Amino acid sequence: MTEAESKLIVQYADSDVNSLALKLRDSDNVDSKFVLRQIAGRQIMRRKMPQWAENADLIYPPHLPLEQCSSFFTANYKKEIGERLLSSFDNCVDLTGGFGVDFFLMSKKFSNAVYVERNNALYDVVKHNFDVLHRTNAYFFNTDGVEFIKNTAQRFNLVFIDPARRNSAGKKTVCIEDCEPDILCFQDVLIQKADVVMIKLSPMIDIADIVAKLHNVREIHIVATANECKEVLVVLQKDYVSDPQIFTVNDHQRFSYSLYSERDCAVAFCQDSDLVGKYLFEPNASVMKSGAFKLISKAFAVNKLHVSSHLYVSNHDVCNFPGRRFFVEKIAQPKDFVGIGTANIAVRNFPEKADILKKKLKIKDGGNIYLFATTLYNGSKVLIQCKKVG
Repeated sequence: MTEAESKLIVQYADSDVNSLALKLRDSDNVDSKFVLRQIAGRQIMRRKMPQWAENADLIYPPHLPLEQCSSFFTANYKKEIGERLLSSFDNCVDLTGGFGVDFFLMSKKFSNAVYVERNNALYDVVKHNFDVLHRTNAYFFNTDGVEFIKNTAQRFNLVFIDPARRNSAGKKTVCIEDCEPDILCFQDVLIQKADVVMIKLSPMIDIADIVAKLHNVREIHIVATANECKEVLVVLQKDYVSDPQIFTVNDHQRFSYSLYSERDCAVAFCQDSDLVGKYLFEPNASVMKSGAFKLISKAFAVNKLHVSSHLYVSNHDVCNFPGRRFFVEKIAQPKDFVGIGTANIAVRNFPEKADILKKKLKIKDGGNIYLFATTLYNGSKVLIQCKKVG
């Protein structure tokens, strides 16, 4: 990086990169594409990994590896999994190193950490950055991760792999076998060469698909932040044959259970609309993804409104409920809300979409009122008016 390039990166740190591209030109000391890439990279890292964005000596690759890399929160959560499950921290390996955020955080506690990346340019960038970050326990291999793990005689405490979720045409994929590499083809090799295997999968993947296709599944983690599912992590462990444990995570909200306990759990329903209760609870995105709709009712002593309405009620506030909490103000037919003005409408097991309801009721988005259009236990279609708790 030249001094001229460094100055431009600082000068235009907050600029719109697309607009800047129209006026920035190459010169003897300036590669404009490089400068634009660094500005864009730092802007992405401000929200994903602020510690790195503050380091002026780091170099950023093209856009896609940055968009695909983990945030500090999701990478640090992976580190927490490893620290909880492992008793030894001699060595670990990341077989699909990428931009190295996951590797950087997960490998901190290990004596020796191996980074494997087959993309030459990305490998060079990450190796440079780890030198800048003074990580002395890292060893780098510019090769294919599958070939590395198949051919190495070494056994690792932790093996991590994040298969690419795009096909040859660049379209996003979800199923395990459609990712690259296909984990199903060599999962037994991974299990044999690690105390713990951790696999990062699409947030859209079906949990049942994971259990059906992968061997020795010990844990499944559904990781969300700001109520948006970001990834699903699967932990494999040799000889593990018990019920997989499911962990739902949404920032500080955590809820865990054994997979098959949901199937056998009894749920309490609110069977009288006059007894809905003072409080309404909406599970967060990771709980919704997990499908633990009966266990949530039992674990937090809240009543479900309907078998297909994933909303819960109680006469008592439940401060640690994994989701949003509301104070119930009114329950009525949709027509009774015409002219309410502004409100936030959510549809849960209701025959009409939110946009149609807004038009019918002449409601604009916003304000402090929350309306849940839903179905009660007796089948009646109602709107529940609420205000947020806290």
